[in-house]
Amino acid sequence: PPADHPITVQDYTVKERNPYDVHVYYSDDSALEKAMELREKMQRQFPWMNFYNPKGRPIGPHPLPMWEADFGHYDNRVRWDDVRTFIEREHGGLSVLIHPHSTDGDYADHTKNAFWAG
Repeated sequence: PPADHPITVQDYTVKERNPYDVHVYYSDDSALEKAMELREKMQRQFPWMNFYNPKGRPIGPHPLPMWEADFGHYDNRVRWDDVRTFIEREHGGLSVLIHPHSTDGDYADHTKNAFWAG
């Protein structure tokens, strides 16, 4: 994404809770293997994040199977750039969604406030 991509902590007000979710999507066994490798890298790089078990099927608004991680608590909002930069560098062709939990609401958080890699 360009340097002026609209998602920065300054563009919206993050709710005082887990500020960001990360969704890593996969479509087949090969992509699942890559997704789990990325998960392991992220667990080493960001041990403060919460990681959840992979969902082997589409769930909720998510069109593909995925695994999810989150920033845990409000104080971690300042770590946005570290996680974004890592995802940009390491996504390996996987589709990754990072979205905030902002006062703009769920729709905005999953559209105009969302960051995509891959």
